[in-house]
Amino acid sequence: MNFSWADLRKSIPGFWHKLTRPQKTVTVVAPLLVATALITLIVWAGRPQYVPLFSKIDLTSAAAVRSKLVSLKIPYELQDGGSTILVPKAQAAEARLELASAGVPQGSKFSFDYLNQMQLGETDADRQLRYVLALQSELANTLKTLNGVEDASVHIVMPQPSLFEGKTQAATAAVTLKLAPGVKLSREQVRGVANLLAASVEGLKPGNVTIVDTDGQVLSDVLNEAASPAGLSNGQLRIQEAVQQRIQQSVQSMLDQALGSGNAVVRVNADLNFDQVKVTSDKYGAGALVSKQVTSEKSSGGTAGAVPGVNSNVPGYPAAGGGNTTTSSKSSSTENYQPDKTQTEQVVSPGAIKRLSISVMADSNKVTPTQLASIQGLVTSAAGLDPKRGDQIKVAAIPFDTTALNQAQAAMARAAQNRRLLRYAELGAGVVLGIIFLLLLVRTRAKQKRLAGTDALTGAGQPLAAAEAEGVLLAQRQAEEEAKAKLQQKQVKSSAEIERQKIKEAVELYTRNNADEAARLLKTWLSEEY
Repeated sequence: MNFSWADLRKSIPGFWHKLTRPQKTVTVVAPLLVATALITLIVWAGRPQYVPLFSKIDLTSAAAVRSKLVSLKIPYELQDGGSTILVPKAQAAEARLELASAGVPQGSKFSFDYLNQMQLGETDADRQLRYVLALQSELANTLKTLNGVEDASVHIVMPQPSLFEGKTQAATAAVTLKLAPGVKLSREQVRGVANLLAASVEGLKPGNVTIVDTDGQVLSDVLNEAASPAGLSNGQLRIQEAVQQRIQQSVQSMLDQALGSGNAVVRVNADLNFDQVKVTSDKYGAGALVSKQVTSEKSSGGTAGAVPGVNSNVPGYPAAGGGNTTTSSKSSSTENYQPDKTQTEQVVSPGAIKRLSISVMADSNKVTPTQLASIQGLVTSAAGLDPKRGDQIKVAAIPFDTTALNQAQAAMARAAQNRRLLRYAELGAGVVLGIIFLLLLVRTRAKQKRLAGTDALTGAGQPLAAAEAEGVLLAQRQAEEEAKAKLQQKQVKSSAEIERQKIKEAVELYTRNNADEAARLLKTWLSEEY
C-alpha cells in the first residue's frame, strides 16, 4: 500500500463523506479537546514554581520588600493578605541576597546589639530604658518561634529600686499572642510562657505575668488554678480529660459503625474522686493454745482418842473402840491462749469515677424511635453506667445541619473530577503524540521506498558510465511518456462510451422518477429469461 502524501489527500475526502453526522462531530471535537488539554498541560508545566520569600511579616515590611522586588524586576505573588510574599524558585536565592544587601526588611532597632552603641549625654535611666526595650524585642522574637504562635508582643514594667524595702514594687509583664487559626495553647504551654518571662526578667514572678491572645481572651488564668481549693490540679485535669475522651471515643466509634460517620454525636462528663483513702481493719480469731498448767492435790490421815466415861478410864474395864481417818483431793487446770489478729490496710487510689453522665445526639433523619431505645441500652452497657452511683444517660434525635458536610463532599467531588479530567488530558495527549509519531513514521517509510525505487532504477547508487547514464535517462523518459499516454487515453473517451454514459444516466433518472414502472419492467425481463 502506498502511503504517499498525494494518496492521503485523495483518501481523506472519501473517508469524510462516509462518516455520519455524530461521527463527524466526534472526529472534529475530540482532537480539539485533546489539543486544548495538551496546551493547558504544557502551559501549566511551564509555569514557574513559586516559593515563600517572607512569611507572616508586617505590612510595612511587605511594602518595602515589594518595592525592592519591582525595582529588581523579579516577579512575585502575595498571599495571606499581603503578609506572605512568593517568588520563583529559581530566583529565590538571588532575591534574598539582594534584599539582605539593601537591608530590607528592616529589623527592629531595639536589640541587645543596639546596647553596644554609646550615645553622647546618655544617662543611666536612658540606658535602662534601652535595655528594657531590647529585652522586650528579644522575648517577642523568642515567643514567635513557638509552634502555633504567629506574632507576639511583650511589655515589661520594671519599677525603680527604692531605698525602703517596704516600698519596693514587683516587676510585671504583659504578653499578647497572635495564634494560628485553630491553635489553642494548653495549660502547660501557658505556664511555659510565664516561666520563660519570669526567668528572663529580674524580680518577675510567674503570677505577675498576664497573657492574652488577639481575641481578648485571658490565657494566664490557669496560673492560679492550682492555688484554688475548689480547682483541680493540672494532673487531675489531665486524668479527667483522658477518662472522658476514652469513654467518648469508645461510644463514638461504636455508633459510627452502626449509624455511619457523622450521624451521631457523643459527649461525656465524668466526675472523678481524687481523695486518697487509707482503710485499716483488724480481725480477731479464736487463737492458738500457748501454755497449759494442771495442778492436782490429794491427802489422807487418822486421830486416836478414849471414849469419855468411867469404863474407859477405870483399869480392868474393857475399853471401847475410838478414833477417825480423813482423805482429801484437789485438782486445777490453767490454759493460756494467744488470740489471732488480722490487720488489713487498704489504700484507695484517687481517680475513681464518682459519677458519669453521657449525652447522645443522633440525626433524626437516620434513626427511628425504636433504634433510640436500642442505642440507649448499648451505650449504657458499653460505658459501664451504674444507676446506683447516680450515672445518667440522655439520648435524643435531632435533625442535623449537613450544609458544611454537603459543601465538603461537593468540593471533594470537584477535586476528583478535576483529577479525572487531568488524567484524561494526559491520556489524550499521549494518544495525539502517538498518532503524530505513526504518521511521521509512515511518511518516512514511504519516502524511503520512493528513494529505494529511484536507487534501483539508477543502479543502487553506483557510478555509471556516460553511455549507460544516457540509456537510463532515455528509458526513464520513454517510461514517463508512456505513462502520460496511458493517462490521456483513460481521460479521453470515445463517442460510443459517451453515448453509453448518456443512456446510463437517462435510465438512472427514469428509475428514480418511476420506481414502480422500473420494478415491473425488471420483473417482466426476469420472467422472460427463466
